[in-house]
Amino acid sequence: MDTMRPGSRGTASRHRAPPDPRSWTVAFVPLAFLLLSVAACDHSRPTEPRAEPDVCGPFGPWQSSPYVLPYPVGTAYVVSQANCSGFGHSGFWSNGYDFLMPIGTTVTAARSGVVVHSLGGAEDGDRSRTNLVTIEHEDGTVALYSHLTRNGNLVEVGQLVAAGAPVGRSGDTGNTGGVPHLHFSVHPCSNLPGLEGTGEDCSSISVNFRNTDPNPQGLEAGRTYAAE
Repeated sequence: MDTMRPGSRGTASRHRAPPDPRSWTVAFVPLAFLLLSVAACDHSRPTEPRAEPDVCGPFGPWQSSPYVLPYPVGTAYVVSQANCSGFGHSGFWSNGYDFLMPIGTTVTAARSGVVVHSLGGAEDGDRSRTNLVTIEHEDGTVALYSHLTRNGNLVEVGQLVAAGAPVGRSGDTGNTGGVPHLHFSVHPCSNLPGLEGTGEDCSSISVNFRNTDPNPQGLEAGRTYAAE
């Protein structure tokens, strides 16, 4: 083995200097964020490709939105995927949000309503099933809270819940890519993929939130939003 020693001559030309670790950091960070975005969404059926690009909106005034963030006041979480952010959030799921949350984080109702579905039993890490809750609002729209942990369903079908009330605990069930998070989306009917009654078009619809930073066009991916 030819080993370079400090002060030796004639060996430097036969050895390449080790790469600067900073160059690895510059290359790795964008790649890591990209992989996180690709992996971080639960979708119980594959999204069919569209001929036209997804169009998000229209959004109503955020200050008077009927929705609050789906976690307790005083807490804050990062949005890893937002409306029309591509990858998992396209087609049927264009207007969904993913909030990065440790397993066991309290999830609260973004709007008052009646529980339509409360499906549990999957273990964290189970990619074949997703624990979830759906809540129907007074205007017929339905909110989906998905990827809950085992025994993380805190409500029952038929239960009336108020905005801000606990409905579950976040987890890592379903197609999360191994990144624990809460998937939240709102749909115009309760027939969601993987649930009984599927057949009607229930593609996600645009929503914004009144209890956080200004978000006239919805939340932005990569930002942290505090519930106020």
